[in-house]
Amino acid sequence: MVTDQDIVCLSSQDWDDLWTRKQRFMQAFARRGNRVLYVEAQASMISVGILRHDWRRAFRWCSGPRRVEENLYVGTLPLVLPGFQMSLAVNRINNIVLGRLLRRWTYRLGFRKPVLWTYNPYSESLVGALDEKLVVYECVDELLASKGLVRRDVVAELERRLIRKADLVIVTHETLYRSKRPLARSIQLIPNGAEVEHFRKAAAPETRVAPELVGMRRPVVGFVGTIQYWIDMELIRFLALAQPEWSFVLIGPIGRLAATEKIQGLANVHTLGRRRYEDLPSYVKGFDVCLNPYVVDETAMSCSPLKLYEYLAAGKPVVSVDMPEARKFDGLVAVGRDYHEIHALLLEAVKGRDADPARIEARMAAVQPHSWDRRFADLEKTLEPILDGGGRS
Repeated sequence: MVTDQDIVCLSSQDWDDLWTRKQRFMQAFARRGNRVLYVEAQASMISVGILRHDWRRAFRWCSGPRRVEENLYVGTLPLVLPGFQMSLAVNRINNIVLGRLLRRWTYRLGFRKPVLWTYNPYSESLVGALDEKLVVYECVDELLASKGLVRRDVVAELERRLIRKADLVIVTHETLYRSKRPLARSIQLIPNGAEVEHFRKAAAPETRVAPELVGMRRPVVGFVGTIQYWIDMELIRFLALAQPEWSFVLIGPIGRLAATEKIQGLANVHTLGRRRYEDLPSYVKGFDVCLNPYVVDETAMSCSPLKLYEYLAAGKPVVSVDMPEARKFDGLVAVGRDYHEIHALLLEAVKGRDADPARIEARMAAVQPHSWDRRFADLEKTLEPILDGGGRS
C-alpha cells in the first residue's frame, strides 16, 4: 500500500469536470493517508470559454489551495500566457511563474520532497522545481493528435523531454505503450476502468428511468461523455436522418471544438448537457442501445474510452465504431467499420435480442475485472517498489 506520501498532481482537468482516472486516483491516494495537492488544468488569458462559464476562476488562485476532503487539496492556477501549446519559450516562461507559486503552495501545506504526478507535457520544465522524490507522467491520450491552438512539433518535443525525465510513465492503451516505450526508463500499461457497481444499478429493477427519457420516442440510442471534436457528429447526423422516428440522446458537457453544427435542427437528436453522476444509471436504463461514436483517427486508435466499460457494466447493448478498445470485447460490443455497418448493427440491436438476461449478465461479468479499485491496486503495485527504492535515481 502506498501511504504517507506527499503528491502534487498537475492535471489536465479541473476537479469538477467529468470525473476520470485523474480525480479518482488522486482521491484514492488521499484516502490511503497520502497528502495530495490536485492542481487544475492550465488556462490561458484567452480561454474565453472557461471564463464565460466561471469568471471567478481567474482569481481563485489568490486564496491558494482549497481543502475538498481530508488530505486532499485543489489548487487553481492563475491565467498564463497564451501560446504555451505552440511555443517552447512561452511554455518555459509560464512554468517559471507557476513553479514559484507551486513552491509557495507546497510549503504552506507542509509538503516535503513530494511525488510529482503530471498528466500533460506542458509541465516538463516544472520537473525539479519542487525537489520531488519521484516524477510520474501518466499519458491517457495521444496528445500529439490534439486540436485547437496546438503545434504538434512543440507537443512532441515537450513530451519527449518529459518522458526522458520521468521515473515512471503510465499509459492507458497498447498503442501508447508502443510509442512511448523507446524513451521511457520505466513504463506500465494501466487501462481505464469504470465504477462497475454504480452502473450496474441501470439493470436493477428498482432504478427508474430518468423522467426526461420517459416520453421520448423509442428506441432511444444514447451516449454519455464529454462531447468534443473526437465525437463523430457526422455519424450521429447520418443515423438520425436514417432513422427519424428514433431518439438520439447525448448526455455530457459540450466542448468548444465539438462539431455540434452537424446536428443542429434535427428534432430527434437531444443534447441534454451534463447530468449528475449519481443520476447516470437512470439515464442509461432508458437507453435501448448505447453508442460509442468516436471519430476514427489517431486519437481513437490510442484511446481507452471509459464509456465502453460503463455501458457494459449497465448490461446494455453497445454499438461502436471500429477502434482497438472496442475489439477487446468481441461478441459483447458490436463493431461497425463504416456508417452503414453501424446503422445495420443498431437495427439489429433494437430488435431486443440482446435483452436476453444471459447476455446482460455476460456484459456485466466482462467488465467486473475492470473496476477502478482494481486499477488502483495495479497502480500501487507499480509504485511501491520504486518508492521503496528511494525514488529518483
